[in-house]
Amino acid sequence: MGQTTNRNTDNQLPSISTNLSAEEIKDRLVKLSKRGKLAGYDGACADGLASMAAHGTPFDSQLILKHRDGQVSFELKLMAMMPRVFAALLIVTVWPGLPLTEGFLESFVWYSDFVANTGVKTWYWYLPLTILPAPFAFMGAIKKSKLTAHASAIETIEKLDKVLGSK
Repeated sequence: MGQTTNRNTDNQLPSISTNLSAEEIKDRLVKLSKRGKLAGYDGACADGLASMAAHGTPFDSQLILKHRDGQVSFELKLMAMMPRVFAALLIVTVWPGLPLTEGFLESFVWYSDFVANTGVKTWYWYLPLTILPAPFAFMGAIKKSKLTAHASAIETIEKLDKVLGSK
């Protein structure tokens, strides 16, 4: 088994010592990928020698493999498309909820009396109640995604260590 270093301190990913060339590493990665053991493998990664999927919840990341001086190192990058879609959905879904909520609440006599007596309209409380938590929901999803993708990356690196590490 190979020698892994930089073991999971400060969310750093371990590296693998190897005596394989870049071409040999790619060949072994392709074989793993063809056997279904390396999800999301991309041998034409612009940022490194290759990349593979690091599954996160709710957003996936990309595990980038780099090879230099007998060391295989890894970098984790959050895939940006789904977080952008999530942020857009958070923003877009706030407004349709206001008329729906207002229409529902106005069907109750007590709410109509409340608005008439206090002058507090639905949007006074509805918008802060829906807009203020949105950044926290987004940042929470990003944080959880990074943590779960990191755990997935560690599993993948341990699998790769058996295949790429110095024997």
